[in-house]
Amino acid sequence: MRILLVADTFAPAIDPVADAARHVTDALVSGGHEVLVVTTTPGQGTYRGATVLRTKTLLPVAEVRAATEQFAPDAAWFLAPRAMGAAAMRALEPSCVPMIVVDPTPLHPRAGTVLATSRSTARVLAAAGIKAGVWLPGVRTDEHHPGLRSTELHDRWAKVGKPEGPLTVVGYVGPVGLPTSKRVRRLSRIAALDGVRLVVLGCGAGTATLKDAGAKIIGDSNGLELARAIASLDVLVQPRKQDSSLGPVRKALASGVPVVAFDSGATADVVRDRETGLLVRSGTGGLVTAVGRLASDEVLRARLAANARESVSDRTWFDAVAELLAHSSPRHATAV
Repeated sequence: MRILLVADTFAPAIDPVADAARHVTDALVSGGHEVLVVTTTPGQGTYRGATVLRTKTLLPVAEVRAATEQFAPDAAWFLAPRAMGAAAMRALEPSCVPMIVVDPTPLHPRAGTVLATSRSTARVLAAAGIKAGVWLPGVRTDEHHPGLRSTELHDRWAKVGKPEGPLTVVGYVGPVGLPTSKRVRRLSRIAALDGVRLVVLGCGAGTATLKDAGAKIIGDSNGLELARAIASLDVLVQPRKQDSSLGPVRKALASGVPVVAFDSGATADVVRDRETGLLVRSGTGGLVTAVGRLASDEVLRARLAANARESVSDRTWFDAVAELLAHSSPRHATAV
């Protein structure tokens, strides 16, 4: 098939939408499909065999319309469309190209098949009068696995051999946010726990606050560096109650790392309480307590870690993309 993939951000950007768009593109190209990516992120005009149109404006109606006429796609897929994505939808309306829209906002144009990446997002859309099916993203189990765990890296973070060590390495992957945000306040309390070393793989204004609280700040990472870092953690924490971007959670589970998160939003679709992690129903205190419990109980950590990879291994990006192809054209459902 010829797929037009619209994502407001794309490689080399490091964010959840760009990450998902990259994996979708990889799976399509590997399956022999032709892909035209439309994005606002600056960069090269090709990506692993796909053509990339990097628009010059946030409202590229004319650009997208011209590119669509030339590319003649069989289907158009929109990943978490925002300003540029909505403009691209309007550009495609006259063409009658079948559309799949993943995680739109309730204010976006209503076109094509709407899918949500979690049951909670589907409920939000339903409350706005938008019927959405559920489509779960995948994980690259070949890129994220327990074999990438680095004892040297883990022990350095855990301060093994030093008077204060060994510590349990608890990681957070994602944007840090403002110093006054709940995310930073929660992470600061986790960083202050006895026996815990918080490692932050992300950037933001609140990093100085977290560093003052004792956290190790690594900054943004991707590729093999990120995969090795995640696999070298003892625990991953997800400090936001509502977060539909669960790439780091899936990557941690695929790496055999248990997760502590709130029992709300999309997380409950991925983490199994007391099987692959701990889900918390209360506020900040409950999250901090759960992290402390898991950090201090090596036997519990090992049991949850043993279940983690299997819980996500049956949903690769190839599986997820095959499902999108099925929505676009049933006869192409097994073509990835």
